[in-house]
Amino acid sequence: MKDLLRDFRVGWRWLAKESAWSGLVVAGLAIGFASCFLLLGYVRFSMQYNQHLAERERVYQLKTRFNLPEMDKQWSSLAPFPAVQALRDGGLADKASIAWDYELPVRVASTVSTQHVLLVDPDFAELLELKLVAGDLGAALTRPDSMALTEEKAVQLFGTANAVGKRLSINRQNYQVAAVLATPPLTSTQPYSMLSGRNFSAVDAAGRHEMLDNWGSMGGKVYFRPRPGLSAEQAVSRLQQVFDRSSFSRTLPAGFRQMLGGRPLASFASNSLADVYFDPDLRDSPMDMGAHGSLTQVLGLAAIGVLILLLAAINYVNLATVRTVRRQREIGVRKVLGASVGRVAGQFLAESVLVALLAVLFGLLLAWLLLPVFGYLMERELGGVFSVGSVLTALAAAVLVGGLAGAYPAWVAARVRATQALAGRDQQETRHGIWLRRGLTVLQFATAMGLSGVTLAIAWQTWHGSRLDPGFAVDGVLTMEAGGSTPRDQAARAGLRTALAALPGVRGAALSGNNLVDGMMRMSTFKRADQGSVNLEIRLVGCDYLQTYGVKLLAGRLLAGCANGADQAGDGWVLSAAAARELGFATPQQAVGRSLRNESGKAMPVLGVVSDVKLQSARERPRSWLYQLGHSSTNIVSLRFGGDEAALRAGIGRLWPRYFPDYPLEIKSARYQLNQRYSGDIKLAQLLAAAAGVSILIAGFGIYVLSAYSVQRMTREVVLRKLHGADGGAIVRLIGREFLLVLLVGAAIGLLPAWLYIRQYLADFVERAPIGGWTLLLSLLLCVLVAVLAVWRHLLTALRLRPVLALRG
Repeated sequence: MKDLLRDFRVGWRWLAKESAWSGLVVAGLAIGFASCFLLLGYVRFSMQYNQHLAERERVYQLKTRFNLPEMDKQWSSLAPFPAVQALRDGGLADKASIAWDYELPVRVASTVSTQHVLLVDPDFAELLELKLVAGDLGAALTRPDSMALTEEKAVQLFGTANAVGKRLSINRQNYQVAAVLATPPLTSTQPYSMLSGRNFSAVDAAGRHEMLDNWGSMGGKVYFRPRPGLSAEQAVSRLQQVFDRSSFSRTLPAGFRQMLGGRPLASFASNSLADVYFDPDLRDSPMDMGAHGSLTQVLGLAAIGVLILLLAAINYVNLATVRTVRRQREIGVRKVLGASVGRVAGQFLAESVLVALLAVLFGLLLAWLLLPVFGYLMERELGGVFSVGSVLTALAAAVLVGGLAGAYPAWVAARVRATQALAGRDQQETRHGIWLRRGLTVLQFATAMGLSGVTLAIAWQTWHGSRLDPGFAVDGVLTMEAGGSTPRDQAARAGLRTALAALPGVRGAALSGNNLVDGMMRMSTFKRADQGSVNLEIRLVGCDYLQTYGVKLLAGRLLAGCANGADQAGDGWVLSAAAARELGFATPQQAVGRSLRNESGKAMPVLGVVSDVKLQSARERPRSWLYQLGHSSTNIVSLRFGGDEAALRAGIGRLWPRYFPDYPLEIKSARYQLNQRYSGDIKLAQLLAAAAGVSILIAGFGIYVLSAYSVQRMTREVVLRKLHGADGGAIVRLIGREFLLVLLVGAAIGLLPAWLYIRQYLADFVERAPIGGWTLLLSLLLCVLVAVLAVWRHLLTALRLRPVLALRG
């Protein structure tokens, strides 16, 4: 122990003596440790989903797929709520519950905010293992005027976790907090903060009936635990039979049955809570975007984290080796004074461990500073990444990395011959050692090139997709959600729209049933008299909606306008160009005046055909839309304006309390909403750009050190060539040949995997950017530029060598 402490003191003196070298080494390793700590912390976080549930292997979540065209390859975690009763009545589950997330305006004193209330059945408490802190959970989940809050939500709303008995208001009705629950972990696939029962009176009766009793509506999630002796697969298979025999399935319109081609309208499957987070069917579902993870991506991030740390350790090996070669006389003196080979090697190992420990301390500080940005990129709250266990693990990893990284420099030091070192005859690395370090530098550049190429491809595809023409003028459009479906809210919306239309700068105001990219679909079958049925998505809109958005009229006329500020009864349909083609019309003009019949038998003429509006990302095909005048369900207000947006927002803020004092005002621009389609891709590109930047920086350090050592090693050869008449170009070729080889081999190793990944990434897109191979070429050129800048200083040194001085040395 005494010898080890002495080695650490000697190492500390060397680090202090060569502060520039020490700072470079510690900074490089600190960046590697910080990157690895954050990425592995995210991996650990992802692997913990639902691990807090003791029964996670026995509780299942139902998933659904509608077998309609364009939907028959998309699974969703949402399911029809009648499935819960079918599971109970058929003896298929001993516990089952809905989980219906409902947004409501909640008032506490003078503060109004939009809150997510999760409507569940009493069985939910056992299935999700709720932990009661205070109150009566049974009352909270059964009484229509009661609810349960988590401790965190209680503190947020009331300033205290002791909230049992406190009241809040929703739509001017009072509700009581009957229970307080422990806040669920962030690694729960079913988040909740406010819970109530399926009969919660804040939800209107018509809306409850539509969701709770209709097999064709998917309002939320369904959880169940199969009865003993029955597997989840058997329970789901029998549930499928119940659905197929239901009156809903048996009375489907003929058009639906024709499109289904003998398949059921909906197919069901399930996954245990232990596995549902990494369910590949749900990861890319439009209804579940961001809620599920990719196991392949998580493992890939783990590999990147370890690889970045490995690259930083490689830099340390290179730097420490060069430093060891320069310390040969010191090593020789120590050996002459009696130090054994083991003591000399131990000294260098101790220095390496000391450097790694210093680096991990700075790395943890850097990771802590970057954690908010990293959490934003990963779309997760990662505050729990820092714990006593994770910090101790990082320190242990530092000792391990320091020992492994210091092994080769220690071996080089142990091989130094004291007599030659003291005689001034410097000993060089073995040929195998030199090739080993060249290989390590190749690995650095291969990683940097691969990550850079992938980053550029993702960024280019994202930029391309975000600039595809959506079919309307995006800038100058604001939207806001205004109230619910009650008659009072409908009247308030009509008044609000009229008042907003009169504000300075407003050029159009309209209502609709969908926000731009909310993902909600209303599908229905429409039939021409002389053709088969087609499945179209219905967009419920108010008067002047198409005019407000500036959708181009291709033929016919638009929906009825506004009279006295109110929407008029619809007298026909308006089709998108894609819908007209799908219905078999060769031109938009052919569709005008033709009668279409919907699945309920109602027939109306086609009033007009408009250009396609593409609100989906480039991953999806544009949908075929039918526009229909709506009334109670059109609660989204859209404005088109010109001029000062800040002044308009202020004007909206002044008007809002007159019409919706119990609803919070949330204004979103159309540009912002469309950009959200690519938020995940943008954050992935930013994350990979950070990883690529770190890799390029580390690779630049690596080739800088390699060039320094190479010039030092080749000094006599350079001098001899100059004496024989070699010019500057010959010297550049001599020095540059080694680094060109490093870059070419790095490109051969790193660019092929990058190309394969880019192909796989682009395969998910319907509309792809013209990428080709330019992203890989640009990444190669970027790394070449970094290498040239890193080598340039030492190349100049070689060119300026004076033969007389070099040979004298």
